[in-house]
Amino acid sequence: MSLSYYTFIILLPLSLLSGLSNCSLNCPTEKSHPLQFHLVRQCQRASADNALALESTSSLEECANLTRELRGLAFNYAPGGPKRHNNLFDLKFFRNETQKQKHMRSQLTAFEQPGEFFNCHVLQCPQNHSFSGMINDSRFDYYSLYGRPTVVRNYTCLPEVGLFVVYTTPAAYLNASLTCSNSTEFTGSLAHIASESRTSFLAQWLLQFNRKQLGRPEPEPNVFLAYVGLAYNRSTSLSPMDFRNSHQESLQCFLYRAWDTGHPRLGQEQANASCVALTSQGTWQTLSCDRELPFICEIHTAKPTTGWEHDDAELDIGPNAVFECDNN
Repeated sequence: MSLSYYTFIILLPLSLLSGLSNCSLNCPTEKSHPLQFHLVRQCQRASADNALALESTSSLEECANLTRELRGLAFNYAPGGPKRHNNLFDLKFFRNETQKQKHMRSQLTAFEQPGEFFNCHVLQCPQNHSFSGMINDSRFDYYSLYGRPTVVRNYTCLPEVGLFVVYTTPAAYLNASLTCSNSTEFTGSLAHIASESRTSFLAQWLLQFNRKQLGRPEPEPNVFLAYVGLAYNRSTSLSPMDFRNSHQESLQCFLYRAWDTGHPRLGQEQANASCVALTSQGTWQTLSCDRELPFICEIHTAKPTTGWEHDDAELDIGPNAVFECDNN
């Protein structure tokens, strides 16, 4: 099972890894975390109001590659063909369209009606469990890295990064990790943070959460520290700086660091301060794994399948799905 998305792995120079092999560090590769988009809805497209890109591509694979390049989490694609040339859902509307409505539609720009001009819409985030942003359009299909939306309702999408669930009820590090990995609502783990975008986005979420508590009749406690997926383990770590994420990938595989002043605690202090928490200022602190804190889970992407032609396992027929559309 792959991480959420776009870890953006940059391996350190070999000179800094002397004596440590990639195998022992368990550094991630494209093969270890394959990213595949899954067909989720047929004859529907998600709203493209905040799309990362609107393009015309020659194939489904080209659209998927563009989405990966731009760090999109989902996309709409119109495959074309005789029976996908017109939007069947609009035919009745157009037959009854008034002259005024035709004139108003003619004034719209191409970017205000992307379904008419672009067959590939790169999206920042996938649809949530309700599919409230879907538009019936027989020309398009909707694809997502996450397959069918998770049943959990309070997850957060960080655009171009991934999906996360923040638990504000404090727990020790082990219990926090088990909550993420054993959830019945999603497949996940404590959040991976070894990139600037992940650390800054998640820290900003904590700041926004704290601001929302101001003025509430029964505010929740502010969150200044939250466990993430990074810890030192004497039995698996190869050096004092060899902190590992939830997939046992070493921090030494990545260039990014955000240690707070005085952290990480090393030497004799490390035994009692070997787990990592994210601060609302966007820094990392090491502290006792027994300390109870809020924590951040990351939702993993859907499991890869053998190819587009076999990718119907994530097809969704839930709320607002289309059943009458002819895809042949």
